[in-house]
Amino acid sequence: MAYAFARFNTGGAFLRLGVLASQMLPPIILVLPLFTLFFSTGLMQTHMGLILSHLTISLPFLSWMLVSFFEGDSANLEEAARIDGATRWQAFIKIAVPVAAPGILAAGLLGFILSWNEFLFALVLSGASSQTLPIGLASMETHAGVEIAPLAAATVVSLLPIFALLPFLRKYLIKGLSLGALK
Repeated sequence: MAYAFARFNTGGAFLRLGVLASQMLPPIILVLPLFTLFFSTGLMQTHMGLILSHLTISLPFLSWMLVSFFEGDSANLEEAARIDGATRWQAFIKIAVPVAAPGILAAGLLGFILSWNEFLFALVLSGASSQTLPIGLASMETHAGVEIAPLAAATVVSLLPIFALLPFLRKYLIKGLSLGALK
């Protein structure tokens, strides 16, 4: 979506504004239509339903973030590759993607964090077989109240994947976020 917005002005300013406006809606507004749609299509309480709901939340934000990476200097490099005989697809794969790689990695990491921490859609759309970690943490309350020690331990364990990824992707995240802000 970001590449199409940057190179071809797909949908014009109206579609770009629509993508941005979708991020201004509170997520609670989207839950009921998604519930109805997923219930009628059999996607309730499935992993595919959760994946689609997370894409609904994250994709507009991440696309908007990536537009500036594809609007940069890679357009001239792609044009030079096209003159040298590359197809549009080859120019995209060999020029645009490597140039935008820091932004793509930053967007991927932010998308992972957004999905990892998402609570509302997982609460409404998941079941016992497709329960996510935030829902599991919230369900640790018992009839006697919240047991703090197991909840704290589970919370620390739930943060480990994010903390394990950050040192490897830190330089790309900083470069990706700063490049996106400057363009």
